[in-house]
Amino acid sequence: MKSLSVRARFFVIITILVGFGTIAWDISQLTLQDPWMLLALSIVASLSLLFKVEGATNRLHYNISLLVYAFTMFRLGLQAAIVVIVVSHIVEWVWHKYPWYIQSFNISSYVLAFQAGGLAHIVFSGNSETEFLAQASTVLAVLVIVTLVNHFLVGMVVWLARGETFKESGIFNFLPLMIDLTMLCIGLGMELIWSLNPYLTPVILIPLYLIYHSLQIPALERKTETDPKTGLYNARYFENALNEELNRAERFERPLTVVMADLDLLRNINNTYGHLAGDVVLIGIAKILKGAMREYDIVARFGGEEFSIMLPEVTPYEVFERIEEIRKKVEETEFTVSTSVTPIRATISFGVAGRESDGQTASEIMHNADVALYHAKLRGRNRVFVHSNADYQNIFSTEKGQINLISESDKISEVKMAPSQNRTVAEPEPVPERARESGESEIEIPAFETSQAIKRPGWYVNAYIGVMSAITITILGIIVKFTLGFDWIGLSMFAMIVLAAEWLSIDIYAKNSSISTSAVAILAGILLFGPVGALVLSLAFAIASLLKHRSKFNRFFFNFSNQAFAGLIYLFLLSVSGFVYADQSPWVQVVICLVSMVIVYASTTLSVSLAMHLDTGAPIMMIWNERFRWLAPYYLTMGLIGFGLSYAYLQDGLWGLTVVIVPLFLLRVSQDQYITRTKNMVQELKEKNEALEITSREIHNLNEALHNAFAEVIDLRDPYVFGHSKQVSQYSVMIAEKLGLSEQKIEAIRKASLMHDIGKVGIPDSILSKPGKLTPEEYDVMQNHPTLGASLLQTSPNLDYLIPIVLHHHERFDGKGYPSGLEKDDIPIEARILAVADAVESMASDRPYRNAMTVGEICAEIERNSGTQFDPVVASAMLELLQENGNEVFINTADRYKSERPVAEVEIIQRKMQGAELP
Repeated sequence: MKSLSVRARFFVIITILVGFGTIAWDISQLTLQDPWMLLALSIVASLSLLFKVEGATNRLHYNISLLVYAFTMFRLGLQAAIVVIVVSHIVEWVWHKYPWYIQSFNISSYVLAFQAGGLAHIVFSGNSETEFLAQASTVLAVLVIVTLVNHFLVGMVVWLARGETFKESGIFNFLPLMIDLTMLCIGLGMELIWSLNPYLTPVILIPLYLIYHSLQIPALERKTETDPKTGLYNARYFENALNEELNRAERFERPLTVVMADLDLLRNINNTYGHLAGDVVLIGIAKILKGAMREYDIVARFGGEEFSIMLPEVTPYEVFERIEEIRKKVEETEFTVSTSVTPIRATISFGVAGRESDGQTASEIMHNADVALYHAKLRGRNRVFVHSNADYQNIFSTEKGQINLISESDKISEVKMAPSQNRTVAEPEPVPERARESGESEIEIPAFETSQAIKRPGWYVNAYIGVMSAITITILGIIVKFTLGFDWIGLSMFAMIVLAAEWLSIDIYAKNSSISTSAVAILAGILLFGPVGALVLSLAFAIASLLKHRSKFNRFFFNFSNQAFAGLIYLFLLSVSGFVYADQSPWVQVVICLVSMVIVYASTTLSVSLAMHLDTGAPIMMIWNERFRWLAPYYLTMGLIGFGLSYAYLQDGLWGLTVVIVPLFLLRVSQDQYITRTKNMVQELKEKNEALEITSREIHNLNEALHNAFAEVIDLRDPYVFGHSKQVSQYSVMIAEKLGLSEQKIEAIRKASLMHDIGKVGIPDSILSKPGKLTPEEYDVMQNHPTLGASLLQTSPNLDYLIPIVLHHHERFDGKGYPSGLEKDDIPIEARILAVADAVESMASDRPYRNAMTVGEICAEIERNSGTQFDPVVASAMLELLQENGNEVFINTADRYKSERPVAEVEIIQRKMQGAELP
């Protein structure tokens, strides 16, 4: 709270005092009508706050607490709602351990918002001329005021604390307002259903299932911004967030600090204990970094073993002690890995830099932090260095409780810190936030098209639509009867709902597909008003679709017939069974609605599939499986909501209809926002995937070119082994595939085989190209090439996983190989395969001191050395390959070299590489 401005602190304290005073007054007026219900509602509200749906940011979550609060207020009274608000927030406070003033403000803002709604109820009730309008206007006024007051209080804190206006903070944007109002309306609908029949209350909660799925969209979008291994943000997100925060810091002249961190010598951990151990350390350090930061600090994995941290509202000097504590914690932490009997330790180096002047870019700040990190690594690692652009600057030893600073001039001297030991990082606490919710509705049938388009004559479809329309209109003409006293007002209300729902349908990213809630009203209306309802509501649906999409008249007739025919089917079944829908018990009505919606689902989707089949020739079931099979759960959900709509109308007329319909239309508003976000996310994901695919191909091609270039450079040292590495790689892959190794291991073997002799670049030419046998001393030098190769690969983090294969490819199965004398299974399987492939390629090619061996001679040599020099399993696999393919397996690389590249050319290249003058 110290970092908040004086005005912000004053507003927060006043709000808390007024809020808690209101709580004390309301509790003193509380009369416990139903203590067990109050307890149950408090538990439900508490659980909704504890188990939130993750939103688009790490600070944004969604829950149904407003729904519970609204239900409590309308069911048990305002004072009971205040109790539920307080209890649920106290439980959340204890669970999440929020700072005291944040949760106190949250409680107060909710209490004051509902208190304002209670006052509005007193002021507005009874002012309208009719009872229906009085109830509707009063309730809507209460819910709107609760929403506005709640958002106003939060917006004021944001404005006073961060200087962001209501427009900049988005606190009064349409979407968050509608989401909160939707939850309040659903709570009201729950209370209405409860008053009519408590056992039917779960019906009004069905939309929450759809809400939950739509709320996962921003969380999915967020996953594209995180590193899958550590769970931290990725570099791209960090850079975007840093640019945004830097703009805000410049606008309000606030400090901003960036920290770059690098895990010291991760490759040593990987080489010693394996890559899985390295991953354990990376994940553990990521948790330490995340746990030590404030909620609104951004911690990211910048790449490999590098991390980056953005800390708003603090200077580098204020951050230092926090970072130093993290460094010590990492140093003291023991990481348990499966490849080590004892826990392993790691250290980490940090570079710190801050915003130093206006106009400074995010890249410059990150560069400064990187420079500081470089100096920390240069001066022994496991240190914290702070960047400064002063004329001169000091570097203090962190080991003695002092601070490291690195300047542009890099002037160094030893100076002690000021004696104060109580320096702390000024922590601007997070601004209180509200949870947000949204929803989702039924998906309408797509238009005629399929992925296998084979266009047929248009009259096929037109004839089908004509027959279907004729049958439907004929049946309606026979059974529709208009009688005196018919409820035209109610049917008109349902028709208006259908028109509005279809007009407000949302086009989604799948072509010619849309989402609407019209199916709910059509189902309920047909069950309530019979064949007349089927005629009127199907016409309303078709007219709205015609006007909105400006479709052809054949589409109008199809939409009308499709909806009406489905309704006639379940009306016929009801008539045959002797049931009158309105006379049945609620539970029977639920069953009727579900069965009717199944009929609608089957009838409408199959009729559309048939039309698409006639239009394109694609199989009907293929179309249905591809387009409509996944919709079944949504249709069942719509059936339950349709029951809620019909039941509310039967029990409370237009008022009941309004209470249920309002949440559905408000859900449509939030649905529109989420569909738009989904479109953007799909497009962004598509662009990201395309860019990643292109980059991946480029990197892959570059890596392949580099690996092949390395292999050729290695082989150029000796004219007779030109192409040796490539051929060894081919043999190794064949053996690995024969043994059934994983694709990952095969790829590692292929790459390691290309570079298995890279250490020979450090062997003198006099030894490497000697035509005769080597002396013992020369052989000792030659045996160094695996170690030299491993050392060279160690300089490249992207190739260090190949080190064990290259290092041990001259080990023998009996333990008499080099450089480590490993035996049997202690030798990596990849190295055992490479050893056989290397030997086979040497035997199959000419050398200065001998000619290539025949297939029979090679097989005999492999059999003779199986179990001593070679792994018997690997040797057996090689022998099988030889027996299956014979001479086709072998290529005499020396012959190919002689025919493809003259020795003179290679000699010229060698002289160029050695810097010698050409003759």
